[in-house]
Amino acid sequence: MGLLFQTPVELRDIDDRTHFDGEILTLRSYGLPMVFWLYFLAFLTVLFFMVLAIKDPLIQVLRGEDTLNRWIGIALSIFMSLGPLIILGFYFYEKEIKKQKKVITITHKVFSIPFIKKSYIIDNDSIRIDHFIDGPNVAALEKKKGMEGFENRGYFKLMAKQEGRDFLIDRNGRRGDMRKLKELLEKY
Repeated sequence: MGLLFQTPVELRDIDDRTHFDGEILTLRSYGLPMVFWLYFLAFLTVLFFMVLAIKDPLIQVLRGEDTLNRWIGIALSIFMSLGPLIILGFYFYEKEIKKQKKVITITHKVFSIPFIKKSYIIDNDSIRIDHFIDGPNVAALEKKKGMEGFENRGYFKLMAKQEGRDFLIDRNGRRGDMRKLKELLEKY
């Protein structure tokens, strides 16, 4: 999710997403852009009209005598209820990277509740940037004028090594951001 949820790459006093207290560097990812709230509003609007359209038949199915139909009605009710909550969880997702000397702790949070937390002991020498490209870069190979915007540049992963095993710190579509984040982590 590093391509959507951007991690700050500079330590700024005006930014509440970066903090250094003299011992621990803390970086927290930014939320989704505001346009995604419009997508969520559109989703809720469609869901509202779907519920209006199926409310009466769903109530009949739930009150019916056929067990299979009741289970299908219950599953549909659960899906329609949990769908907005799950999608809202993406809006309140946050990745937190803490660095204290040689220990990096990566925490994934939803609604500010940590659900995955892993700590790694690393050397600054083991942090590296890897480039990945998933598909063929046809636009770059053909070099046609006007096709520059369609070139697949792939994405970059900031990786580190602990006891011979690689782990992901962050990923981004811009190499410059990964380079700045690497320098920031190596500095502290």
